[in-house]
Amino acid sequence: MKKLTNFIPFLSALVWLGAYLWLRDDPKNFLWVDLAMVIFCLLASWRISAKSKEKHWWNSAWLPMTTNLIALGYLVIISNQFLIDVMVIALIILNYVYWRFVYFYYNAPNRYTSFSLDNLSFYVNFLNVFLLGALAFGLRAFLQYNFWLILIGVSLTLALILYQGMWVSKVDWKKYGWYWSINLLILLEFFGVLGLLPLNHNLLGFLWASIYYLLLILFNDLMNHHFSHKRLWLYLSVVGGGWLILLLTASWL
Repeated sequence: MKKLTNFIPFLSALVWLGAYLWLRDDPKNFLWVDLAMVIFCLLASWRISAKSKEKHWWNSAWLPMTTNLIALGYLVIISNQFLIDVMVIALIILNYVYWRFVYFYYNAPNRYTSFSLDNLSFYVNFLNVFLLGALAFGLRAFLQYNFWLILIGVSLTLALILYQGMWVSKVDWKKYGWYWSINLLILLEFFGVLGLLPLNHNLLGFLWASIYYLLLILFNDLMNHHFSHKRLWLYLSVVGGGWLILLLTASWL
């Protein structure tokens, strides 16, 4: 079993590639592909953390699970083959690297680099929010999916993304648990507002992800006692300036 555990990072890359090829050959199997990915991530998390007897072993499954499912959905709505190839290769590498970090964290602490999972999660979750927004706005624009069904899916996925970010950062839930619910509500409000704008789905996804980024760094400032009105206005100016540039240069439909 130990050899199998060592093999999980490499196996995760193969499973992702197999899931993509399965979906590419027959998009109708989307639900089965998603189910297979969920089962693999949960089993991998359980197996890797077994030695440490982690009670909440499923927590390490959330990042690869949400990332892989969102990426599979996004790949369905884009047609640029170069971008598809880049994403598939990037996800192969990401799955391997993530599970390698998790393996070291639970089974070889002396080989684990401090904050590896934290830093990786920070950047990957930003990408996840962008892809989730782009996917949701794209499904509504291209396939005319029901808004409320999309909102339910977005809410559940976003809740997992926010939870995973707090888990990997070892946030004190008794003290900062309110952050999860407030951020979720704020981001869902912006999701609804942005959906009214006649912009490209990728641009809308990026604008939404920028709000997630702003809330995240403000929360980190609050936890680390670095928060100040001056820093708040600085962050708001940077995000607001970025929005203004993007909106002025965007092609309105």
